[in-house]
Amino acid sequence: MDSDAFYIVTLFQQGSYRAALAAYKELSTPSPTLSLYAARAYLALSPPDIRSAQTLLSSLPPTLDSRAVQALATYLAGDAETAVGELEELLAELGEQGLAHEGAGEEEEGRFVRGVVGTVWILEGDEQRREEGIEVLREAVELGHDQECLGLLSHLYISLHLAPLSTALLTSPSTTSITSDSLLSQLLIARSHLATGPTQKYQDAYYVFEEIKNMQGGRGEGVLSGVGVAQGLLGRWEEARDAINEGLEMNPTHPTLLANSVALALHTGKTAAHADQLLSQLRAADSAHPLVRDVDAKSALFDEAAAQFQPSVPQAAAA
Repeated sequence: MDSDAFYIVTLFQQGSYRAALAAYKELSTPSPTLSLYAARAYLALSPPDIRSAQTLLSSLPPTLDSRAVQALATYLAGDAETAVGELEELLAELGEQGLAHEGAGEEEEGRFVRGVVGTVWILEGDEQRREEGIEVLREAVELGHDQECLGLLSHLYISLHLAPLSTALLTSPSTTSITSDSLLSQLLIARSHLATGPTQKYQDAYYVFEEIKNMQGGRGEGVLSGVGVAQGLLGRWEEARDAINEGLEMNPTHPTLLANSVALALHTGKTAAHADQLLSQLRAADSAHPLVRDVDAKSALFDEAAAQFQPSVPQAAAA
C-alpha cells in the first residue's frame, strides 16, 4: 500500500470521512480498492450520500466487494429486501475468500464483504440476524485478522452495553498479535475506555483522540466527538463544549455530536429549553438515536404513572 492509499484508509478508519473523500478526489488514478473506500465513506457520512456512492460504484467492475458495497447503498436507500438477498448470495459465494492475511495484497477480493454483511445484519435489528452478524465478524477477525471487522465488533459490544467484552477482545493476546499497537487499535481501545472508565482510562482516551485530532486530516466529526466525550467525563465541561461545537460547525446535523451537545447543555449553563431545542434537532436528524429512544421511553413511563395518579384531596363539588 503506497503512502496516499495508507493516508486515505487511515482517515476512513478513524472516522474522518470528509477528509478521506477530499484526499481521494486529489488522486489522478485511484485503485479500485480506494474507490470502494470512497464509496463507503460517502455511505458513512451523516446523512449518507447514497447518490454519490452509487455513481462511484457504477464505474467499478462487479466484484464481490463492489457488489457488497452496492448492497449497503441499496439497504440505506430503503430497499432492505433486495439488499439482504444480495448479501446472502454474496456470503454463499464468498467461501473462504477475503480471509487470507499473510502476504495478502491490497486488491484481494472479498475483503469488504463480511464487514458489510455484519453491518447490515446488525442494522436489521432481528436478534437472530444480530447473532449471525456477530459470528460473521468474529470469523473475519479470528481467521482473516480483519481489523475493520474488529472495529465493528468492538463498536457492537459497546452499543449493546457490553463494553468489558470490547476491552477483553481488544486486549486479548490473539488480537494484540495482529494489531501491533496500530493507530486503529489505539482508537478502538480509547472508545472502550470511554465506555468503561475509570478516570485514568478517560485520560488515556483523551490523549489518543487529541493525538489523532492534531494529525493531518484528523479533525473529523467522530474524532472531535471523542475529544468532547473524554473532556466531559473528566469534568472539563467548557473544553468538551468547544470540541463538540467545532464538530457541529462541520456538520450541524451529525447525530452523535448533537446527542453529546444535549448531554453537555445543562453542564455548561444552558437552560432546559435550550436542551429541549437540541433534542428536537437530534430527533429531526435521527429519530431512532438511542438518546431519543431513551427519552421517549422515560416520557411514556412518566405519562403512564401520571395517568394512574389519584389526588388525595377530593375536588369540591360543583355549585
